Amino acid sequence: MCYSAQVWADYRRYVREWGADISIKEFFDLFFRRAGGERVIIPRAMEASFEDSTGPDGERIRALIEQHRNQQRQQLRDDLEKQRVRLAAAEAALTVKTTKTATDSKRIASSKIAAIQRRLDQLDNPELLPGDSRIFPGSYALVMVSIDGHRQVLPMRYQCRPAGKPASYDTRFPGTYNARRDNLDGFWREQFGHTGARQGSCRLSHAALS
Repeated sequence: MCYSAQVWADYRRYVREWGADISIKEFFDLFFRRAGGERVIIPRAMEASFEDSTGPDGERIRALIEQHRNQQRQQLRDDLEKQRVRLAAAEAALTVKTTKTATDSKRIASSKIAAIQRRLDQLDNPELLPGDSRIFPGSYALVMVSIDGHRQVLPMRYQCRPAGKPASYDTRFPGTYNARRDNLDGFWREQFGHTGARQGSCRLSHAALS
């Protein structure tokens, strides 16, 4: 597949159109890990599909999503305050003397303030944008698989970590989101034709996406 892709991010479409079941535990574990500080990338449209979920599992997932958003808001506000302080210092310096350092600092701070504000606005905007359902390497997506003859919707990561490798492998070899035909019997020789897509409870390869 390409570097990024637009995907179905609402699990209810799979349930409605294919009669699939959703493995709610897999999703809970994923959101729980992210809320605990683990780097887990989830498209915003995928989060939105759980906003009106019913039952205790749905409520717990919504609470984890809100916890993560609150963490994001606080981090963005902290970053915003740092850039405002930087901007004020640059403007004060420019009133005394025009220098390249102060000019660059003002330009960079202004740019970062605008970018951070856009992220804050988007975080609080209930309307989904087309990009909210786009995945990139490292992102999780909904994938429908057949397990014992039953269709299930599971979260799968668009990146393959070969079996037995540590988490650091993802950053040492960031190109593992792409397995080309010409290296299946090279780099991927221990996986191709030997192992399935699933690796662990939530850490799944992107094989089903290809």
